[in-house]
Amino acid sequence: MQSRRQAAVWAGAIGTSVLAVALAARFTRAGPAVPAGSPEMTVDKETIAIAAGAPQWRYLRLGTVGEAVSHWSDAVPARITIDETRASKVGTPLPGRVTRVFVELGQPVAAGAPLFSIKSPDIAELRAGREKAAVDLEAARKALDRVKALVASRALPAKEEVSALQQFRQTDLAQRLAEAKLGSLEVAAQAENAFIVKAPRAGVVVEKNVLVDQQVSPEAGGALMVVADLSAVWAVADLFEPQVLYVTEGSEAELTSPSLPGLSFAGRVERVYAVVDPARHTIPVRVRLANPQRQLRPNVYARVRFAIAARTASLEVPATALVSDGERQYVYVQSGDGRFARHEVVTGPAHEGRVPVLSGLSRGETIVEDGAILLDNQMAIAQGD
Repeated sequence: MQSRRQAAVWAGAIGTSVLAVALAARFTRAGPAVPAGSPEMTVDKETIAIAAGAPQWRYLRLGTVGEAVSHWSDAVPARITIDETRASKVGTPLPGRVTRVFVELGQPVAAGAPLFSIKSPDIAELRAGREKAAVDLEAARKALDRVKALVASRALPAKEEVSALQQFRQTDLAQRLAEAKLGSLEVAAQAENAFIVKAPRAGVVVEKNVLVDQQVSPEAGGALMVVADLSAVWAVADLFEPQVLYVTEGSEAELTSPSLPGLSFAGRVERVYAVVDPARHTIPVRVRLANPQRQLRPNVYARVRFAIAARTASLEVPATALVSDGERQYVYVQSGDGRFARHEVVTGPAHEGRVPVLSGLSRGETIVEDGAILLDNQMAIAQGD
């Protein structure tokens, strides 16, 4: 009785193990339903042999490694940002209190349009400086006239006139600068000590960090407003390191956005940044796009694809030819009649079912284009994976 129970336990254990192997093969290495450890397939290290006439041949499709051709990459997520070369940060030249804000976030403005006004006690000092400069200029003018008269009567040498003229010119410059300082502030009224900050360029207010009654100063740091010309924008995509190998500055790009169905925007790669995100191992790639209708707005979700030029002597294979152990990728290469060697390969970004191969294969080699998972299953069983 005890031996029967042991036999039943062993039978149950074996059945459970077989079921586990079958489920593992079904879900981790899905492939055709071919018996494990089939005698028609034998494994020797990294090479697998299939007997002539074996049923496994029905599941394999062979092909030849060919040269890569120019193509478009698969689209990747991107974010729309302002073109920083077409944007201006706006601050305050003097400390003071904001008395009025003339524009809202997202509002188009013309060059020279009022943005906000500030009341500042420093304006009184500027006015006093201007008045003093005017008094000094008048005194320098009178001194120059007096010296000229004395030089003409030979009471003074000619060099005194040169010195007086130089002093007059310096005083005149100081007076002009004092006038320019007040003029650039657009003082609102003689008695209010308030000035207006204007838009330095035509564009859209894309950032606004100012409120009425807010105390501001040049030393506070940060922009009170940002005005950007949106007739051209940037799209920034974060590409993984292998993908960047195929993207070059100056190459074409195409952008689409779900918010603009049916439309696409042509652009060019302007910058492949020389920095890598340490956490994600991605590299920012910047595309410049014309945006004459202002349809592309900052922070809009988009997708961008890149024109990939085929490299000299570069190769590609169908994506179905690749198998992976989770860390490395492999392709099975025919090494003789019915024999296939597993080659580790380094690949680039996939595109429309094709994958460029950077290393591991040679042009003209015969590979398993479809059904490689069958060989990989057998290889894993033989190696005890």
